Amino acid sequence: MKVEIEESKLQTAYANACDGVKDFMESLFGKKVFEAAKPTLDDYKTIRTYEDACVALKQDAIRVDSVNRDTTTVLTNGGDRVNMPSHIVALMKLETISRALWGRDFQPKPDGEGSKVYWYPWFALYTKKEINDMYPEQRGALLSANAFHWCVCGFRFSECA
Repeated sequence: MKVEIEESKLQTAYANACDGVKDFMESLFGKKVFEAAKPTLDDYKTIRTYEDACVALKQDAIRVDSVNRDTTTVLTNGGDRVNMPSHIVALMKLETISRALWGRDFQPKPDGEGSKVYWYPWFALYTKKEINDMYPEQRGALLSANAFHWCVCGFRFSECA
């Protein structure tokens, strides 16, 4: 009889096991199987979270003290508390993740023929006040818009084919 175990399920079981079971699993499969891949800029698959991106880029993560509706209190390196809009903190984290996923010293160099395709996040951030101050036509434009060549854009939605 042959039994096959997926490595990811084996690692999950190892993470949830007590010390005695971990020792048993290490003796059965070897310690190398259970070593988590360190986040690196050379392999984008090792970057799964914002914290992984920070480790790969060798930078400090944003330290969040508290979240209060639309405001996030962030701790600076000096220990001060700074209130920032939550969407700005989220944007900073997304930029860090995308920089890590691009990899080591990557610089896009588009060519005139268009043989290389690069994806770039294209969006605008609005506060509640900005949206409330818009004319109804402007607000309606945020909710849905159609463009040429099967491109659809909208509020919290963007898709191009």
